[in-house]
Amino acid sequence: MESRRLTTEQVCAVLPEGHPLAGRAELTLADLANEAWVMTPRSSWEPWHRAYQDQFREAGFVPNVVQEEAGVQSLLGLVAAGLGVTRLACSAASLRRTGVVFVPLTGAYAYTEMVWLSGNTAPALHRLLDVVTDLAATTDLTSTG
Repeated sequence: MESRRLTTEQVCAVLPEGHPLAGRAELTLADLANEAWVMTPRSSWEPWHRAYQDQFREAGFVPNVVQEEAGVQSLLGLVAAGLGVTRLACSAASLRRTGVVFVPLTGAYAYTEMVWLSGNTAPALHRLLDVVTDLAATTDLTSTG
């Protein structure tokens, strides 16, 4: 397999409006140790959960997951309703404008990568790689519209 990293994006804590930490410019994961969490089910993406489990452990806690939902919009709704906090790529802020606050997490990043079979010489693959790489380089994931 070969891969190419297309984007690197900051990850944010997503908090309900009015949360005591909502006014901070940046947070660490450890700042959220005593919070209730809403997250996707482990079965939705095992590699994501393994990586986050390690990050939570490094921050010194196991998250108290009170609700699981598969979709980003559902997670944002649960946070807005005050059920808990979550963490998402900061670009998810463009999906919901009310009820939630996005605060960058120190040193936390999400990556988008394209993966293909090694040795594939198909012209269409290489053209697709060029197009996707150019698009990723010129698209602001955090912009609205």
